[in-house]
Amino acid sequence: MNTQKKEIDIINLLTALHAGRWLIIGGTLAICVLAGGLSFLLPKEYEATVQILPPREEKQNFGFSSLLSSLPIPTLRLGERGTPSDISLATIRSLTTRRQMIEKFGLMQHYEARTLTDALETLADKTTADKTEEGMLSVSVLDQNPQLAADMANYYIVLLDSTNKRFSHKTASEHLNFIRGLLQEEDKKLEDKMRRLEQFQSEHNAISIADQARAVILTATSMQTAAIELAIERQRLIQSGLGPNHDKVKKLEREILLRQGTMAFLRDGLKPADNAMLQNKSLQLELDENLFLPLKQIPGVAQEYATLEKDVLVQTSLLLVLLQQEAQALIEARDATSTVQVLDPATPPEVKAKPQRGLIVFIAGLLSFIASTTYVLGAVYMRDLQQRWHDRQHQTTAEVL
Repeated sequence: MNTQKKEIDIINLLTALHAGRWLIIGGTLAICVLAGGLSFLLPKEYEATVQILPPREEKQNFGFSSLLSSLPIPTLRLGERGTPSDISLATIRSLTTRRQMIEKFGLMQHYEARTLTDALETLADKTTADKTEEGMLSVSVLDQNPQLAADMANYYIVLLDSTNKRFSHKTASEHLNFIRGLLQEEDKKLEDKMRRLEQFQSEHNAISIADQARAVILTATSMQTAAIELAIERQRLIQSGLGPNHDKVKKLEREILLRQGTMAFLRDGLKPADNAMLQNKSLQLELDENLFLPLKQIPGVAQEYATLEKDVLVQTSLLLVLLQQEAQALIEARDATSTVQVLDPATPPEVKAKPQRGLIVFIAGLLSFIASTTYVLGAVYMRDLQQRWHDRQHQTTAEVL
């Protein structure tokens, strides 16, 4: 019974569609013609597009940061979410950029906007800035004037370049001032360390520690060898029969004492008791001004000298790094090269982008067909409901009678 009822309902629906076919066809054609006619009343709009290469990330680090950047590990972006391409797109879509566009091309009057907010919204609707499938950045502008659309698209890139330069120069100038402040401080520190090194050299006569130590060792060795030879000669003279008070023996003893005193001086440095060791005042050495470092003091002097020299070298290296950064910041602060590379500049389009009449007619026809079909089926359904209600009323009246 239910199957028969469904077959009857389907037949009724098909019958209704057949009966209302002219309404569906006629209504759809009429709406299509009407939509096509209205589409001719819509103003033509042309779309101009400019494409630029995506900006590259520049790494200009020094010291430990540059060492980390050379390691095969992913870069950490602390506090930074967007890529340079995202930042460029955000700059193009920003309110500041759109305000400059409105002021440059007089868009308040061109869009017949009552307020600046209306002009900003209209410009945002007519501007598209996004990445292409190939990774390029594209900016498209819709306008009724093809030349104006191209000029506006190209001017977006001009504003992007000027914004990049402004922020780059500002950052570089701040960096330059910071580096120059550090240079002044570190230069004073270098002067102080060099002064301390110079003072230490003057106090210890430390000109070249290695060369002076080598000279002292060679001289002390030569003195000791000569003293031993003189002592052997003295002993030989005594054994040959000369007495200890003989002039030759006395002369050798004085020479031995002189060399021993010199050796003591080379070992311990100049002391008040050193000259007292020499019996002959005429043989005393005037060694207050000398280039010999005492052997016992060489290790300590060499270590302290190395520490002071290391401080000077480290401070000098730091100044060289700061000077390199100062030069880099100065170049960036005065850099006038373009920050944007245009791949395809915008040109006045020859073919309109809007209105798309074929699409308008298709959508209007589809909606009209759906509406007409729904109306016909709805009318049949309502008529069927009315018929059922009348049948029930008749049946009820017949039962009562």
